[in-house]
Amino acid sequence: MTIDAPFLSRWLWRLFALALGCLCSCGSYEDKRIRELLNEKGFGARAAGDATRENYIGGQDFVQFLMPPQMLLQPGAERLAELSVPQPVAIDGTIFVPYVGPVYLLGKTEAEAAELVRSQLRTVVRPDLDLQARIVQGQKVFYAFGEVGRKGAWPLPTDFTLQDALFLVGWTNLANLGRVYLIRPDAEHPLVIDINFRELLITGNTMANFLLRERDSIYVPPTFLGMVARLLQRLLEPLSLAVRTIIGVAQAESSYRLLSGQGTDNPFLFRF
Repeated sequence: MTIDAPFLSRWLWRLFALALGCLCSCGSYEDKRIRELLNEKGFGARAAGDATRENYIGGQDFVQFLMPPQMLLQPGAERLAELSVPQPVAIDGTIFVPYVGPVYLLGKTEAEAAELVRSQLRTVVRPDLDLQARIVQGQKVFYAFGEVGRKGAWPLPTDFTLQDALFLVGWTNLANLGRVYLIRPDAEHPLVIDINFRELLITGNTMANFLLRERDSIYVPPTFLGMVARLLQRLLEPLSLAVRTIIGVAQAESSYRLLSGQGTDNPFLFRF
């Protein structure tokens, strides 16, 4: 019995394609899970908005509700006093409302939060409940990295500009102030602005003194010589660590010999 060569080659190609498909499907399972977690818009946080225009409840905020004192004198409404105490937002984005339970307020503005809690309480107290929400002890942040004096996340004050932020975090001697980057992250349309901060300081032209928003990032790159210095620093860092370790061991051994009186140069050892 003879096997046709074209027939055999077709079957071999089919087997190869089937094996390749199995390998691809096995290898893409983790990629599929990662794609499901990718952000489609915004920063990636559940609560989104422009806090400089209209503040909203974020994950690090505290929420307090204000109401008339006579409202607490109603029979059965005594526990509403718990709402007057600033309450942190739970990890699931809720706060606890007496007589109701957890209510999801993450991402709501003060007016929206007050209306939602008021509608939830109308079933257990008077329908004309006068209730106002206020975000207290809130912390919206911006980020600074690169050749800045103090890296990390910093609280974002009211009416805060790029110049205010740079003078707050400072910069190193290696900073290139002629190319400061203001990064406004977004999953769809990220924005990177190249700013000549040195010119802004010298000329006083505040056209590029942008108002910072929540989660903006400021990156200060090094100069050319600063890049060389940082490269040498990284190359010599392992050697520096080894030298410090050797010196530390030698100092510890010398201190031990000195305190135990084994050293000949011990100043506390009396010679007669």
